[in-house]
Amino acid sequence: MKTTKLILVSLFAAMALTSCSNDDSEEKQAIPKIDKIELGLNNSETATIGADFHFNAEVTAADKIENVQVKILQRSTETYSKVWSHEITWTQYAGAKNATVHKHFDIPEDATEGKYNFIIIVNDQNGSKLEVKKNLTIITQKI
Repeated sequence: MKTTKLILVSLFAAMALTSCSNDDSEEKQAIPKIDKIELGLNNSETATIGADFHFNAEVTAADKIENVQVKILQRSTETYSKVWSHEITWTQYAGAKNATVHKHFDIPEDATEGKYNFIIIVNDQNGSKLEVKKNLTIITQKI
């Protein structure tokens, strides 16, 4: 009888140790968030060559922000008069948990008209990053 009880207790102990394991190594790494994105005047998702462009976004890091980038890239499905792209990196938000990125910058004179991918990238100090792709149309200023 004592042997049976000892075997049952050992069995239950073994089941408890193996079935309730909490494997922390498989937890997903937290990633940054981007909200309230505004592109262009009145959030029109339109930019004018040689003119001021408005960009605004609420950024929250998983840990702390490393930098915020924007890339304006041509689409492979579109035809353009020439190859053109534009990139900006802002490092002044480094070390912050969250930030309102409110920027105005000129669309360079060498830009070409067309439909583009506007990519917002938040790089976190923990090594994670988030990319959000939006539509942007670049036009020539009408006089």
